[in-house]
Amino acid sequence: MRSAGRGGIALLLCAASGAGWAAGFALSDKSVSSLGSAFAGTAAQAQDASVVYTNPAAMQRLTGSSLSIAVHQIAPTARYSDAASTVSGPNPGDAGPTRLAPNLYMVAELAPEYRFGLGVYVPFALGLEYDDRWPGRYHSIKSEMTTVNISPALSWQLTPALAVGGSIDFQYLTAELSQAVDFGTICVAQLGGPACTSLGLAPQQSDGKQTLKGDNWTTGYSLGLHYAPTPQWQFGAVYHSDTRQNISGTSDFANVPAAFAGTFTDSGGKTRVHLPESVSLSAAWAVTERLTLLADYTWTAWSRHKEFRVDFANTLADSVSTYNWHDTGFYALGLDYRLAPQWRLRAGVAYDESPVPDPEHRTPIGPDNDRRWYAVGATYAPDQTFSLDLALAHVDVEDALINNTDSLGHTLNGRFRLSGRYLSAQTSWRF
Repeated sequence: MRSAGRGGIALLLCAASGAGWAAGFALSDKSVSSLGSAFAGTAAQAQDASVVYTNPAAMQRLTGSSLSIAVHQIAPTARYSDAASTVSGPNPGDAGPTRLAPNLYMVAELAPEYRFGLGVYVPFALGLEYDDRWPGRYHSIKSEMTTVNISPALSWQLTPALAVGGSIDFQYLTAELSQAVDFGTICVAQLGGPACTSLGLAPQQSDGKQTLKGDNWTTGYSLGLHYAPTPQWQFGAVYHSDTRQNISGTSDFANVPAAFAGTFTDSGGKTRVHLPESVSLSAAWAVTERLTLLADYTWTAWSRHKEFRVDFANTLADSVSTYNWHDTGFYALGLDYRLAPQWRLRAGVAYDESPVPDPEHRTPIGPDNDRRWYAVGATYAPDQTFSLDLALAHVDVEDALINNTDSLGHTLNGRFRLSGRYLSAQTSWRF
């Protein structure tokens, strides 16, 4: 039964990119104004209350009280074409459903040298769903994961040029993972071919299904610096801590043959998801009164994802999956142009590295690869109290080859053609 446990591969966590359509399974939906410049200069500028996430120290650049509410339409595309898989089945079509992701931020001026902020946003997410007869059904049919951060923040102006800030991040994670179970192959391995024939069980013809669900709360934190030595130059640095999600959940089976009903039973399960820390360094240079050039570098510690293990409460052995992810870099350049007193335009490009090392460690739960971002955005502010931000980004992902074999010998060998699109809108008020 050890093979079936591994085939059920880890409760929610085998996360690789998906709905988020950023490297790993990060979600790039935290700020509409930053999205418009492909996140270049994110930690250096303070354009609205979304600085609660992008750099809590930059809250000092806002005056009075601010409120920003945003919604992002995220439309990933993941189309698989088979090459030499050992499992037959139809191509699944597009596995990336369009989703909406909201966020909310507020900043209040406590005193000239202090600000308080609050953010509610989604830092990590995953969401792909395949046809239940496709060649990779024993790897994944449905994968969903969402984290929500509720983050109170404070900032302090240390000197006229230097501000510091930080937040405490209360993080909730919920997830669901399902895949087919090849009871025919399990039967042959356990009982032999003749016995399985008498039971009416044949490899790839006697499928059941396993669904794994779980959720948990944990805490993390963020720290930021903002430095503005001259009116022309702004620099920012922000650290978002890692979080450790100790998750309890359930493992449910469907269509279990009578011969295995005593072993493949519904039960509890527990595991740990280690979400990575990141460091961002940003700069903004006001070349003229209208034009500002932007740059960003972000390092993310995806190398924490070496292994996932699920401990089942029933007699099934632990499910163990090896990933061997590596750390990644994100590089962005952009510009901000004040077209008129009421209008600001933005544009940016970025290169986003994937943590997946090779086709053998790539999974259909999220077929990640290196990607390039192309973004444009605009802000319309008819007065000092209201503004509307719009942003559009296209994500061009390199084709992702996959050659992944599970513990029962099912090999998924083919190619994913990937892309993504963000369409985002935000309204902001200042009081």
